Amino acid sequence: MKIVQYAFAGFVVVFVAACGAETSSSSSGEKCDADSTFAQVQQQIFEGQGCTASTCHGDAAQGGLDLRPDAAYESLIRVAASSGDYVRVFPGEQDLSALYQKVAAKTEGFDLSTVGISGGSMPTGQGALSDNDLDLLRAWLRGGAPETGIVAGSERYATCELQGEITPNKIQPLPAPAVDEGVQFYSGGWLVPAEGEGEVCFISHYDYADTIPSEFIVPCTVEYGGADQDCFVYKSLLLAQDPQSHHSIVDFYIPPEGKQNHHDPMDPSWKNWSCNGGDSAGASCTPGSNDCGDRSQCTTAPLSAIACIMYRNAPPEVGTVGGLFGVADVRQQIVAAQEATFRETYPEGVYDLAPVKGFLVWDSHAFNPTKIDTSVEQWMNLEFASPDELIYQRQKIFDAGDIFGMGRIDAYSSKEVCTTYTIPQHAELLTLSSHFHRFGKEFRTWHPPNAQCEPGPDCQPNDRPADYVNYDYADPLYQRFAEGASPSFDSADPEDRTFKYCGFWDNGESNPNEVRRESLKPDAETCDFVDIFAPLANQAGLGLMTCGCVPEERSCFGGPNEGLACNGDDSVCGEGGICDACPAGGGVTTEEEMFILLGSYYIKTP
Repeated sequence: MKIVQYAFAGFVVVFVAACGAETSSSSSGEKCDADSTFAQVQQQIFEGQGCTASTCHGDAAQGGLDLRPDAAYESLIRVAASSGDYVRVFPGEQDLSALYQKVAAKTEGFDLSTVGISGGSMPTGQGALSDNDLDLLRAWLRGGAPETGIVAGSERYATCELQGEITPNKIQPLPAPAVDEGVQFYSGGWLVPAEGEGEVCFISHYDYADTIPSEFIVPCTVEYGGADQDCFVYKSLLLAQDPQSHHSIVDFYIPPEGKQNHHDPMDPSWKNWSCNGGDSAGASCTPGSNDCGDRSQCTTAPLSAIACIMYRNAPPEVGTVGGLFGVADVRQQIVAAQEATFRETYPEGVYDLAPVKGFLVWDSHAFNPTKIDTSVEQWMNLEFASPDELIYQRQKIFDAGDIFGMGRIDAYSSKEVCTTYTIPQHAELLTLSSHFHRFGKEFRTWHPPNAQCEPGPDCQPNDRPADYVNYDYADPLYQRFAEGASPSFDSADPEDRTFKYCGFWDNGESNPNEVRRESLKPDAETCDFVDIFAPLANQAGLGLMTCGCVPEERSCFGGPNEGLACNGDDSVCGEGGICDACPAGGGVTTEEEMFILLGSYYIKTP
């Protein structure tokens, strides 16, 4: 079975040759001359490997690529490689960046033809990028490939000490497709204050009825409003968002039967249309207009809300608790993205649907560890598919039934919890991923066969090696399956179609300094929302924690009595200790936990 994780198969790229000299990377401890991550990439990689030599990508600018300091950035960002299928640098995604693939092939020793690239690896001389060099380049790319500022995490891979404050990651806007090739949706930009975190909900309205070519329009299915409504079909999705985003979940809102008035964005059920981002942020606007100007969008006002539950600026059916589990009756999920750049391209015959006009529900969660206020913007492109090619509709995996299944994890302890997901018969897997938060250290998934089970003593990890392993909650691994490479799910036996997945959480057991703490709880409006919502949710047995913890749950952090229950009294903890450590468990900020299997598939009926 072949799992494609790093590029679209079938791309053919002829990229420029690179020059290089054998070098090594080791931190000298000296201060960097560079004042940004990109400037360090310039010095450490482009100049360190001799790529700016006059006969290479200096004066000669082989292949049109000039890597000298004054020209490199404009020569790289979203500039098509020779074939036009890749670009030299795709902000947010190294897998779509020809530059990265070329140098990674040399360092990691893989054949470029396996990722659809022709030609040789780079540099072309005896040298190769060190692992640190490659990690520096990847960190810059994943951080949105900014021209200025220091990308969080990149300082670990510099050969010297980068100077200056970590800056918010802002991604370059995603170019829109041609009008006869697809459509673009833009969110606007909601504010994430310095050292803050939040999850907000807002709605935008769109109308492409007069611009989508008729050959791409089909009657909607019942789920998308019924045959009296027009939908268009698409075969690929590409979303770009600022990298400080923790997740972007975007749904179509489909007005329920008997609520036809909700199709009108000026109906009283829709409230507080205002400019989201830009120079006119907060000003009143008319949905669908250009009232807000550049880098702004007319949306309902963003409000703190988890999964849009109890959101007040939309019809009440938008804000039901089903949104937390991805099963809200009036919402059809388009994407649940955690990467700065998320893409899905469907095999021939596979498609998905979208109303030609309607509403997008944006559920956006982001954190900003820097000392500078920033915003989160999102662009989403859908590429048209011809109805003549349509056979199988793409389906999502959003298995959140055990979202808080880890339960309570006491301070200075760890826990592993498992559960299962059964995919429909005859499914063909497209993608597989995972979602947990800061205390999640390892997420493992085993492909079938597996016995179905629920969290508890009888649901344990398998002895065999996992087929999917992720260690990074902020940038999880995505497995992408090439056409025909999916495991078989044709069996009528559910065990032959059941995935087992397990999460391992560590609340300060291996490193006491990482224990959850009352004094470090997020300063976020989201916490105020949770204080109201958690008691209601827990009446239904969800086990939702609020931000921080009450005195009765606290134990000592530091000091001679670390771990001892202290009931809010610092004196119990002894010299150097404070009553501050908290249990971890299910919740909604990155200081609490979730447990979700993500992915997509289609059903290929015999």
